[in-house]
Amino acid sequence: GDAHGAALQVDGGRVGEIAAKAHAPGSTVEVRDLFFNVPARRKFLRAERTELGHIEEWLRSLALARPEVELRVSHNGKPSRRYKPDALAGDAEAAVRLGETLGEDFAGSALRIDHSGAGLRLHGWIAQPHYSRASADQQYLYVNGRAIRDRSVAHAVKLAYQDVLFHGRQPAYVLFLELDPTRVDVNVHPAKHEVRFRDARLIHDFVYRTLQEALAHTRAGADVAAMAAAPAMHGAAGVAPAGNGVVANAPAAWTPPPPSPGLRRGGAGHA
Repeated sequence: GDAHGAALQVDGGRVGEIAAKAHAPGSTVEVRDLFFNVPARRKFLRAERTELGHIEEWLRSLALARPEVELRVSHNGKPSRRYKPDALAGDAEAAVRLGETLGEDFAGSALRIDHSGAGLRLHGWIAQPHYSRASADQQYLYVNGRAIRDRSVAHAVKLAYQDVLFHGRQPAYVLFLELDPTRVDVNVHPAKHEVRFRDARLIHDFVYRTLQEALAHTRAGADVAAMAAAPAMHGAAGVAPAGNGVVANAPAAWTPPPPSPGLRRGGAGHA
């Protein structure tokens, strides 16, 4: 490694000289008096707590993308957040980083997925149906390692969950989509938050079918558990709850009924 670190100071838009400085391995970024000389931008800043929340959400997104990297956050000289490097990064179980970023409840209910086909790879974690959210605050999508928002992929995910969540509930997931860089245009948004896929329909179907299959296994498991717990009744269909917003039907064979207005039922059928 290098014999010493380096420091660079930017003051009011003026970039200083790079100077040698003692520093432990890693990088430190310190921000003070943001927009002090740009009143037009400074007046659009929200309350300190709100702006800190935006910064922490951005860092949470980075932490999920790079679980092998340690991140520490300090505010007004006091440590506020630390993401430990995940020794299991790259393994099927990354519970440490998932628990730190999204909470132990998500980590405990997350299903690991990893599927490849048609030159695409989708891997990451999706929450089981019993863990659902009132808002889309735990939905993270990365394309070739970059955090992005994409309506087509978001629609594919919601479509995969539509039979196992109540109307109005949101799924939670951390998904990584990998594909040939020539098949995606990353220069369609000034902040690089959105992309344009060359094969948008193919990717939509790939995501939908991958998640639908993974969720079908959880629904089948709930059905088997319900059958084991229900009293033995010849010709009777027992019904048991399978979590928050999910209903599982006891018979292993079922036919989905037409959806009721304003309500979607997961795995509900008639023997």
